[in-house]
Amino acid sequence: MSVMFEEIMSEPEVIKNAIHANSKKVEEIAEEVKKRRIKNITIIGRGTSDNAGLCFKYFSEILAGIPSGTAHPSVTTMYGANVDYSDHLFVAVSQSGKSIDTLAVLTQANKQGALTVAVTNDETSPLARAGKFHLNLSAGEEKSIASAKTYIAELTVLYMLAIALSGKPLMPVVYSFPKRVEEALLLLPEIQEVAEKTKDMNNFIILSRGVMQGVGKELQLKLNECAYTFAQFYGTNDFMHGPFALVEEGVNVIILAPDGECSENFRDIATRLQLLNANVVTFSDNSDLLNLATYGVRMPAMDNLSSTIGYSVAIHLYAMELSKVKGHNPDAPRNLKKVTITK
Repeated sequence: MSVMFEEIMSEPEVIKNAIHANSKKVEEIAEEVKKRRIKNITIIGRGTSDNAGLCFKYFSEILAGIPSGTAHPSVTTMYGANVDYSDHLFVAVSQSGKSIDTLAVLTQANKQGALTVAVTNDETSPLARAGKFHLNLSAGEEKSIASAKTYIAELTVLYMLAIALSGKPLMPVVYSFPKRVEEALLLLPEIQEVAEKTKDMNNFIILSRGVMQGVGKELQLKLNECAYTFAQFYGTNDFMHGPFALVEEGVNVIILAPDGECSENFRDIATRLQLLNANVVTFSDNSDLLNLATYGVRMPAMDNLSSTIGYSVAIHLYAMELSKVKGHNPDAPRNLKKVTITK
């Protein structure tokens, strides 16, 4: 059994710990945002943390109506620009809390008077100490190089923050996340079967839309680092503006398609892909979409918040199993180490 799998299996308990550690803190942050009349959110993170931040962007805008954007570290670290974050909620996400470039931008935001929040798995880390608030992932030591349980913890605490900022009574949805993880874990035999059938595929186009875009980018990352296969994520509508020219017979496409607001869009592109004889792997709870797929994983029906949690678990399992059937070790991706320091 791989370390990565053991850590995925621990995620229901990780989520419970994250909720317990941060339920009061997110309310305190939301109260400070309200007091200071903050109208903008800026998010910064690298890799998996950036993907979690993209999910947070969607939910902070959908639930709280607060415009949210991404800070690019090189603006500060390479170009020396002095971006004004004085009226922003500045959220820095880093599993280790040791990312030099993330810390540099958060430090600048502090100097300008931003309300800064560090989201890390180490309360003693430089980033955790630098934030005016710290949301502790409380996930315990993560030994797998490919982050899984800390990503789920990041999603959990960031969704708690988005809900607190909204003032809406949605926090009980977060309490259902452990069950959503358990439901996804039951899909392992089906995911193993799909991994076996797709083990000779080496290049993937990944498609989704809306709140699932951060999950699509996370799948891209995990396929790169665990299965050593090229993958590129596109939002479905962006894909139609040029990249659709990449599609020809035999092209490999993965669609993350929870039933809901985007179903018609997913159905349209899945139909086009089928007509062009693409190989389509679909994760969905929509029977029509699964019938259009070459290979499918039937997901449980979930609400928008929960679907990003459940699908994240499923795609982590898929990347892990694909790595194994390709003869790789998901616990030891080549050329990588646990903490990546960038400037």
